[in-house]
Amino acid sequence: MLSRTAEHLYWMSRYMERAENVARFLDVANRFSLSGADKESVWQPVLTIAGSPESYAEAYGPTTAGGVIEWSVIDLENPSSIKGCIRAARENAHAVRSVIPNELWESINATWLGVRGVDGHGLREQGLTGFCDWVKERSHLSRGMTYGTMLRDEPYQFTRLGTFLERADNTARLLGVRAAGFSLENTAVDAADAMHWGAVLRSVSAFKAYRTLFKDDVTPAAAVKMLVLMAEMPRSLHYCMDMVSEILDKLCGGFECARLAGSAHAELHWGRLDQLLEGGLDTFVARFIEDNETLGSQIHADFMMAA
Repeated sequence: MLSRTAEHLYWMSRYMERAENVARFLDVANRFSLSGADKESVWQPVLTIAGSPESYAEAYGPTTAGGVIEWSVIDLENPSSIKGCIRAARENAHAVRSVIPNELWESINATWLGVRGVDGHGLREQGLTGFCDWVKERSHLSRGMTYGTMLRDEPYQFTRLGTFLERADNTARLLGVRAAGFSLENTAVDAADAMHWGAVLRSVSAFKAYRTLFKDDVTPAAAVKMLVLMAEMPRSLHYCMDMVSEILDKLCGGFECARLAGSAHAELHWGRLDQLLEGGLDTFVARFIEDNETLGSQIHADFMMAA
């Protein structure tokens, strides 16, 4: 398969996954803000997770609900805005129309047509929660089209690879929002901690799964264990690296990117949480994000177009 084709498929799925994750974070922040929580403490994590607080500050100044929503949803100067991500996903899908099923192309194109005209007025008319639900549904539809219609060949594997690498990055950034000072030994949970980690679980659709497994109030230690090590949780770091390592083994086996993915997977598969977090959750998250970026660069070097 041509490296250009692999690159377009990989980024098509990464951008759709990113749009969904931004919608998840915004929806939870919006619901959280209705509880009367401090406004900046609610909206600042959205910028932190998206990796763009400096760019936001240059464009909008102080953190406000309106500013964060506009920056994260409709501002095309922000490449990680929902509109920017869906536009990029559509451009990449258009470049590989001859490779992907017609249903998948039509789904992504329809999503872009639906979001292209959204502005501040339209967003207020629809409501942020309704819009975020729509984005998540469109992402699920595209992923369903991928799983339900594509041959299990190289294009399919590159599409899945982009999804899981992006998902791992977003889960790690989500864990990093309140990582400073986290301790597995701290069993005293205040209301703010419980509310925050409950919001984290809801943002990855894991709150009901948490209650099913732990049958107790949310605690930081249990939430972190679920999102780092639980292989059955489809947005955990362990599950994502399971998938990335498996896909790269199928695609290349002996390439350097497969070795890096295998090493990351082995650490999560065989490691204990206390060992992984020995230097603190913040240190672990920072290292995971850096290693994930290195893996992404290596995938690009091994398979795709030269920068």
